[in-house]
Amino acid sequence: MQIIALTNQKGGVGKTTCAINIGAGLNKLNKCVLLIDLDPQAHLTYSLGIPAHELKNTVYELLNGTISLKETIIERNGLSLVPSSLNLSGAEIEFSGLSGREFLLKETIEGFKEFDYMFIDCPPSLGLLTLNALTTAQEVYIPLQTEFLALQGMTKLLETIKIVKKKTK
Repeated sequence: MQIIALTNQKGGVGKTTCAINIGAGLNKLNKCVLLIDLDPQAHLTYSLGIPAHELKNTVYELLNGTISLKETIIERNGLSLVPSSLNLSGAEIEFSGLSGREFLLKETIEGFKEFDYMFIDCPPSLGLLTLNALTTAQEVYIPLQTEFLALQGMTKLLETIKIVKKKTK
């Protein structure tokens, strides 16, 4: 399974849109795609027509270990989704004291090989949730606008990715 994180600490650059559209394109090529909404705003979940505020099984429950990956997956338009919810917004604080907190996502998907591709839609920050995506992913896609300040921000993101890669090898 190819695991790809879509990240940028800036919001509104197209992370969610890219995740959905790349996933849909691969689905049309008969590939099995899992999307993980790791953003507490749950835009990926809402974009697929799923009312995140009504869900009981989300990525938050997955990360805190109360449910399994299979229990979180929702099928929609040929795509599989691990939805998010606003509950995830407290994860940074709640998980901060845990040992191995940067590997929570990686540990929950270990051995799961039912998909060809997994896309992780990250929040617009370089916090614990994005760190979990970076330690899990084999590749990172960085959607950005071609503006001076966006390019400046990318420098910090590339430094972060380099540090994560070095510390998790």
